Amino acid sequence: MDRKKILTGIVCVFFLSFHGVQGVQLSTQSSIKENGIVQNIKYNPDLELNVPQIIARHGYPSETHIVSTEDGYLLTLHRISGSKNGTLGHTPVFLQHGLLGSSGDWIINGNRSLGFVLADAGYDVWLGNARGNTYSKGHISLSVKSPQFWNFSWHEMGTKDLPACFSYIMKKTNQQSLHYIGHSMGTTMFFVFASTMSDMAKHIKLMIALAPVANMTHIKSPIRYLAPFSYDIQWISKYIGLNQFLPSDKLLKFLAYDCEILNIDKAVCENILFVISGFDKKELNQDILPLIFTMLPAGTSTKTVLHYAQEIKNNGIFRKYDYGAEENLKIYGQTVPPKYNISNIKPEVYFMYGMNDWLASYIDVEILAKNVPNLQGLYKVPMDSFNHIDFIFGKDADTLIYQPILKLLGSPSL
Repeated sequence: MDRKKILTGIVCVFFLSFHGVQGVQLSTQSSIKENGIVQNIKYNPDLELNVPQIIARHGYPSETHIVSTEDGYLLTLHRISGSKNGTLGHTPVFLQHGLLGSSGDWIINGNRSLGFVLADAGYDVWLGNARGNTYSKGHISLSVKSPQFWNFSWHEMGTKDLPACFSYIMKKTNQQSLHYIGHSMGTTMFFVFASTMSDMAKHIKLMIALAPVANMTHIKSPIRYLAPFSYDIQWISKYIGLNQFLPSDKLLKFLAYDCEILNIDKAVCENILFVISGFDKKELNQDILPLIFTMLPAGTSTKTVLHYAQEIKNNGIFRKYDYGAEENLKIYGQTVPPKYNISNIKPEVYFMYGMNDWLASYIDVEILAKNVPNLQGLYKVPMDSFNHIDFIFGKDADTLIYQPILKLLGSPSL
């Protein structure tokens, strides 16, 4: 297949992603209740709620905080300040979602969700939302309709978003340090932060990386086939105004509805996830599939996705955004983007990875582990089929991941 045909296909995929399935007017659970289509489906009220409402519905204290970054973005933090029994949490733990995720990732699995597990263990839980997602589309001067608003990648999330959130949390809680847990892009953000802002990074007690992503040399996901066309996609997105990477609302409603109503189509819904992250049908909690497609994807900038595509194209090298030789020279003083210096990462870090992860390859994780100065441990999930999304959506994530996390964190201090 020649380059022109492949590029045409990519353009079609992009337009499908952004403009969706026309004529689909279905909501998820509301359609189920109002139309009475199926009588024996277990109703999940979380489908119609936002993150603070879900936290409250499960019996936990829920707070919403707005944080302003130095470049004007307004980020939403969701806080679970205590346990179900009313005991307030102590040591703050910050949870950062992955690509196209949101704070909802950490409470999507009901009582077995990491956010609730940590709150019940006595921690003060803070759920981050990166700029540009569902909950963080504010700015002091820019409109979301402005291309300038979307001119960011996970570099700015690491150098702007995280420092602002950490400073706010420490001031609010009167604490001088906190724990950090990131999944996927949440780990990338941290590696950018810690390698470029060593003074601020001293305030992190322990960083736990779930499916860490930095160098991406051995990625198995089919998205690697898009990487060679990253500059073509960048050109297309620039000139037709596709600044926000977010599939259409109609398409997402259709998927959520379809997964909920038709058991036969749950295989389709599962495969959408598996083809990207690795196949693990046994571990995926099918009961939350409609909720997954209601919450995800929560959106980001096209530039964020392209930054990963550039990295895959360039042999997985963990480096800053590539604007092309001429612009790179203006911005970086060199024609090639500078690499992030992993050896500058000073906080204690602990890696958890799965052997069936098609995005965060175990080979890449093990290579990264050898280059991080203060690695405290490398934990291979004792389930060979465990994939990228099982860290969040897996049936056994509580026992395989979250309980070991509690042991790593120890008892929350007063």
